[in-house]
Amino acid sequence: MRPLKLTRVLIVAPLALAAFASCSDDARDAITTDVENAADEVEEAAESAITEVEDAAGEVGRDAAEAAARNIAAEQGEEEFTNADRPLEGKLKCKATANDAMDAVEISCTGTTQDGEDATMDGTTSELPGASVSELEGTFTGTVAGEQVFEVDTLGG
Repeated sequence: MRPLKLTRVLIVAPLALAAFASCSDDARDAITTDVENAADEVEEAAESAITEVEDAAGEVGRDAAEAAARNIAAEQGEEEFTNADRPLEGKLKCKATANDAMDAVEISCTGTTQDGEDATMDGTTSELPGASVSELEGTFTGTVAGEQVFEVDTLGG
């Protein structure tokens, strides 16, 4: 606070207290009620702001976990199709959805083999995506034209 403002506060505060003291009991009660209501509103606004920040942070964490799982699954899933002698034409397109508790991520991927057949890979990881940048632990199943071509407990690694 600048010295000039501090000086004003030091002068105005005693005058406000003197004015408050000279008020009737009813006026003092009304002022007290108004101050308490204002304090309650400030507290509620602060709590609301904290909740909004916490929610936003949770969303960012969820988005990051889903993006990491999606990217690892796309890269490592492609390798699994190649290992099953069903190489893909292009990249897998994956979707990842973290559950509310953020302790599992469901992954679903689609693509096309070099022979033009539909390829899918589905699975769930309970590993925190990002713990490893090259693998996901969980159960993952790959199919080509509806036929299972692989099932693994780890993608990558």
